[in-house]
Amino acid sequence: MKLRYITCSDPREHNSIKSIIELSQKRRAEIAVQCHPSKMSKGMPRNMWFNELLHDAMGLHHINLAIHINAEWAYDMCANGVIPDIILEWIKIKKPNNIPLIKRIQLNMSRNTADNINVNALRGVLYDFRHQEFIFQYNEKTKDAIEKLHKSGAKFSLLFDASGGNGISPEKWQKPVYDEHPMGYSGGLSPDNIVGNLRKIEKVVGDNEIWCDAEGKLKSQTLFEEKALFDTDLARAYINRANQWQKQH
Repeated sequence: MKLRYITCSDPREHNSIKSIIELSQKRRAEIAVQCHPSKMSKGMPRNMWFNELLHDAMGLHHINLAIHINAEWAYDMCANGVIPDIILEWIKIKKPNNIPLIKRIQLNMSRNTADNINVNALRGVLYDFRHQEFIFQYNEKTKDAIEKLHKSGAKFSLLFDASGGNGISPEKWQKPVYDEHPMGYSGGLSPDNIVGNLRKIEKVVGDNEIWCDAEGKLKSQTLFEEKALFDTDLARAYINRANQWQKQH
């Protein structure tokens, strides 16, 4: 099994740009920013922080950036085939070598979005931005919509989260759903359990290439914070241990 990316999800404006850039330079690291209209609309602190991150990333030879699109922004793209202007601005940014700065775009479909998917309209979006990789979560609420998209011949990738966003790793991971669609794995991954889970994932994927995505267990809380937030030290340990596993295989 080969790791394409070791994805660190949900850094926010409390993280310094410098610390995120440093993290992004580690081998196979991918920085994935959650894009929710309630937090990332123009003028909001997270929006301004993300634009600063994009500005600083332009000068880097190597960086893997992704965005995970949520709520009505994801609905607009999946059900209406309409890319919100703010998202369009971001995904059209290209580096001097004409490579998109944001390489991967994950559309997180709610049950309502999945039930109202417009395959033809969404295929148009995927085709217009065919030089970027689009990812859809694969779970009970989305699998019917994914099957429709698959039958349409669209090109996309899948992320399997065994716990449906509850941060729990399964005893046995999902086999790749479709041979022609790359697959990633998420669900309760942490610095402490990433090696054991990569062993389990390898048992079901064999020689396939995958990526792993951690979010909830890369967060910590201090006395001065109301909730747990992305911790670059935890993310660094997670990346290092995943890379060490890969080196041994």
